[in-house]
Amino acid sequence: MVTVNVYGGPSTQVNWSSGMNAQQAMEAAYIAAPQSFIFGLQYFGQYGYMVIMINQTFETFATSEAPYYYWDFLYNGNPSSTGIDQTILNDGDTISFELTTYSATKHKGTLLEVKHKTKVPVLNRAISI
Repeated sequence: MVTVNVYGGPSTQVNWSSGMNAQQAMEAAYIAAPQSFIFGLQYFGQYGYMVIMINQTFETFATSEAPYYYWDFLYNGNPSSTGIDQTILNDGDTISFELTTYSATKHKGTLLEVKHKTKVPVLNRAISI
């Protein structure tokens, strides 16, 4: 079994299979509980797919000023170094998602830093038109 957990929200267990990645576990969680686990993804090139929405709560990177909020992807309690499509799971693993405030210091070298640097410059260009 694999546990799919949203901090402050639903948690569900899905059957594990060899070669399963975190995205497949999320899809299985949606199938098991479609009313309580809905998600949206965005592709970040070499970093793979990352979560941008869970249960109608979207990241708030689109604001013109900080703070910025992102869905942090945790693999067995630790920030994942790969996107959900590139994170291969083992039986008994837990994947979690936490809506967190972006901090340049705390998130240095993580996927949240990649997300932030990718999205915020696009926003700044859009605002300056």
